[in-house]
Amino acid sequence: KRAGASISCSSAGFREMQAPRLLGRIASAVRRSGANVGWERMRPRAQQLIARARALSTATPGVKRAVGGGMCLAAGAAGVAAYGAWHGAGAALCAEQPGELVDMSELQQWDSNWDGRQPKEGEAKPTATRVIVLIRHGHYHDKATTDADAFLTAQGRQQARIVSQRVVDMEWKPSRVVVSDMTRAKETLEILMKRLPLNTPAVTIPELREGRPCQPVPPSRSGVYKKASVERDGKRINEAYDMIFHRAPPEQKESSHEIVVCHANVIRYFACKALQIPTEAWLRIGLAHASITIIHISPNGKVSLKALGDKHYLPRHLISYS
Repeated sequence: KRAGASISCSSAGFREMQAPRLLGRIASAVRRSGANVGWERMRPRAQQLIARARALSTATPGVKRAVGGGMCLAAGAAGVAAYGAWHGAGAALCAEQPGELVDMSELQQWDSNWDGRQPKEGEAKPTATRVIVLIRHGHYHDKATTDADAFLTAQGRQQARIVSQRVVDMEWKPSRVVVSDMTRAKETLEILMKRLPLNTPAVTIPELREGRPCQPVPPSRSGVYKKASVERDGKRINEAYDMIFHRAPPEQKESSHEIVVCHANVIRYFACKALQIPTEAWLRIGLAHASITIIHISPNGKVSLKALGDKHYLPRHLISYS
């Protein structure tokens, strides 16, 4: 109203609209685009909304049927004139013009404070990047009934030696190494530590043990998991995630690289959770033994996956899954 603009639609036209909420959104956007609000701030949103329609009537107040799509919109002449003057077009607008923006209102939104460490106004901001390098342990005796007996096979030890050399060949030195307390992970770490600088800190996190972080969709061949098992493992694995995944603190001045030696289910779940995609998709990802997954956490909290299950350094005859 402050802009002298109006958008209206007949009852019949409103019922025919493919997106019933569209009319209200456009009307609200135009009403808020008065001089005291500032069109430059409102224009991108209005463009997104207008792009959802097939056409926008610019001549006569009242209802006009847009061509195609069964969508009905009408714009008051004052509203269109105001938009045209602000936009600099001075002509009728068409929703299918080049340069239109995608409407993101119905897309999944990114939680920018996913780690609870987003700085508030006036607080110091992080400047360093944290790189999490997740390494799956080597091939092991997967038929064993106890953890002590599930140690690395000869193939697994060879895989561990090769992935250790791969880590050494990278252009960075790890700030620390984190490992699960399961036998196969600890043995993989022992081989890795022989190649790393002697002063490299190593920390054991029992919460990184293998488990079922959540019910996968679709279910595995074994079917739907027991609720108690998923709740127990999920709570523990989420605790491990919170220990490892977060943006750098403001006092950290240089980028860091943290190696995490653990298990396939844990790594797959971590990758999904870090990217904020449905975590129940974790079982759709396959990870080879001694493969590398790399996740970057930027100072602003944005997360990017740089490698997922990379195994190109392994000879073909040594690549294995289980």
